[in-house]
Amino acid sequence: MIIFVMMKLRDDITTYPMKKIKLLANTILVETRSVIGHGNKPIPKIRVRNSLKNMYGLYSYDYIIDINPSECKTLSYFIGVIIHEYTHHIQRGLKKNYDSSVKKYGYYNCPFEVEARGNAKKYKQKIWRRVKKKMLEQ
Repeated sequence: MIIFVMMKLRDDITTYPMKKIKLLANTILVETRSVIGHGNKPIPKIRVRNSLKNMYGLYSYDYIIDINPSECKTLSYFIGVIIHEYTHHIQRGLKKNYDSSVKKYGYYNCPFEVEARGNAKKYKQKIWRRVKKKMLEQ
């Protein structure tokens, strides 16, 4: 698909049609799972919604990742948020310990958040290369 070959990480994601954004989000999720692993958890559902006010993304304990392209703006940030939220999906003890961890360390220094930000930074380029390759094969 030509549209994905021409995309750059600095591109404004909101300039692409919602149908393409949803396809891209699903492909990013599949490649993220392949690169990072899954910890024996099922693949989460991903929903692309512009209605999440002041939120880039959100992981729900019922295996749903919500992503807001209108807040993410760039493709780079969009990919990073999906990786970040997917990391929460596979983190052990998240449901039981997240709130107490945020209370103890603060949001920014919470170990769950530190790991999620680290994975987004570590894997973004690799996952983007795999996504572009996969889209060329279709």
